[in-house]
Amino acid sequence: RLQYETRVHSEPRAPASDRRTAMDSTQARASRRLLRLTATVACGWDDSGSELTRPAESPDRGLRAGAVAASIAEQEGAAIGRLTAMRVVLFDVGKRGVPLGSEGEVQRVFARHGLEPIVVRAVDEIPEDTQILATMGAQIDIGVLARVPKLKLVAVAFTGTDHVDISACKSRRIAVVHVPSYSTDATAELAIGLVLEHLRKLPLCHQIISEGSWACPQQEDLRSKAVGIVGVGKIGLRLTEIFRTFKVRSIVGYSITQPEEFGAMGGIWADSLAELFFDADIVCVCVPLNMSTEGLVSDRLMNLLRPGSLLVNVSRGNVVDEVALVKHLNQRRFRAALDVFSIEPLPGDSPLRSVPPGTLLMTPHIGYQSEASLAKRLEVTVKNILAYLAGQPINLVTA
Repeated sequence: RLQYETRVHSEPRAPASDRRTAMDSTQARASRRLLRLTATVACGWDDSGSELTRPAESPDRGLRAGAVAASIAEQEGAAIGRLTAMRVVLFDVGKRGVPLGSEGEVQRVFARHGLEPIVVRAVDEIPEDTQILATMGAQIDIGVLARVPKLKLVAVAFTGTDHVDISACKSRRIAVVHVPSYSTDATAELAIGLVLEHLRKLPLCHQIISEGSWACPQQEDLRSKAVGIVGVGKIGLRLTEIFRTFKVRSIVGYSITQPEEFGAMGGIWADSLAELFFDADIVCVCVPLNMSTEGLVSDRLMNLLRPGSLLVNVSRGNVVDEVALVKHLNQRRFRAALDVFSIEPLPGDSPLRSVPPGTLLMTPHIGYQSEASLAKRLEVTVKNILAYLAGQPINLVTA
């Protein structure tokens, strides 16, 4: 290993054109080496074929092997990046999303792994010979793909990929990777915070005192509530865990997949969305946006919510019918809390801005923006690129 790394660092670089032409063969060699090293660790044999010294039974050997394999893939990818001077084009966010980090931080992290980041802010700024394109929220559609015929990888610096034309990427054999579960805790915690703000009327309490008064608006206990969770994935499960610590009256879930952990935490599966909306005092929406979930929370479902109930959306704006939501909030039929919107940033003339006071809490899509979440996003985005360069892609959306 040391000899390999020394050779990569010490040998003079070939011309850029030669380095880029050699990328595929370099990836193939790295892939074969990665597979050999992973197999030797997983099976407990060294490269010479002699058995390694270890306990007869090692229950966590598979986990260690997986960690070693990931580490090897990152190192191989970094070596390939240095050898080929691999350029990564960062398609800047525009008005949506947040950058991977400060310019200096991104430069340091990418350079440490042998990658050369180039920030562009418009489609016509993307170099035509781009092979790796990272998006922090910018749309990757057919128009973008047509400009980069040599593109091999789209690295999405989000969990959701609704802003990427996945079908077009598949047809062009372009790999798409994303960053799963990096903001699970942050998003779940925000949902809980929005619920508590509504129940304890914290914004109103602050306003009362700021205006020189001293009065207590009506307060509600979370423990007395029945909670419904739409979409019991990573965020839904984390919400279940947190709500359980508050000892809420019941937790009902509705999800295409039904993880066993939900039932183990006392969750009960609803037979239909209608049942969940009819029975719950609080409904938290945590589903990804796709063709089957767009407009999922419809006018008909919202009609089933009882007066005084609370609808919380921390998924994507288009999952909820915003026109119907505005109608119900203007009638004060129930309350809502939104971290996501169909158009972001929210337009100044959006009807959501003028619903009656106390019916709606809004935050500017901050669910994923905790310091720890953003640091993890940068780390995993780089790992995704390195693993792809090593011929062992991880977190693939396209298969």
